[in-house]
Amino acid sequence: MTDDRTSQPDQIKIDTVNVPVAPTITPFVYLDGYEMDNVNKAHKPTHLTPAPGGAGSTTEWDAASLDDAIRWLNEHAEFVNSQSYRMEEDIRQWMRNPSGAGGIGGADGKSPLGSFERANALAQRHAGLYDSTQTALRGLAEDLWNAAKALQKVKDDYETAEGANKMTADQMAQALGNGTAG
Repeated sequence: MTDDRTSQPDQIKIDTVNVPVAPTITPFVYLDGYEMDNVNKAHKPTHLTPAPGGAGSTTEWDAASLDDAIRWLNEHAEFVNSQSYRMEEDIRQWMRNPSGAGGIGGADGKSPLGSFERANALAQRHAGLYDSTQTALRGLAEDLWNAAKALQKVKDDYETAEGANKMTADQMAQALGNGTAG
């Protein structure tokens, strides 16, 4: 039987009859109950709870599920990496600097964000944010690929250990036969 502690109250309140705590002190001090936080109550934040059947709820892994995880990592790495190059094509064109050299702006040196005061400064900040985002996306893609490679090694080691520990039916019969003969 499991004890669902999430349904317990947040606080515990106990009413008592007036119990004299310090009857010799004037005015008399009485205890007529007490209230305290229920430290036994469990709480599971919903934003940290995996969706039913989601990958976060999985606690067992086998070679097939490791293959799925490796595939997921590689697919996401490829997507993130391709986005870093697609954003380069689009954003550099919008900011009128297809070459990527010499900062922002077109051939006339004007800001692509307009002629208002500080437009060039804002465009420069945009360029810096763009560069850092692109670098971060490419770094994330590299980290995902590295995680996939590491997981592939874990899977290979797992399969090697399973193969080394596998006992054929003949070996099992021989071991059982040896055990009963002795």
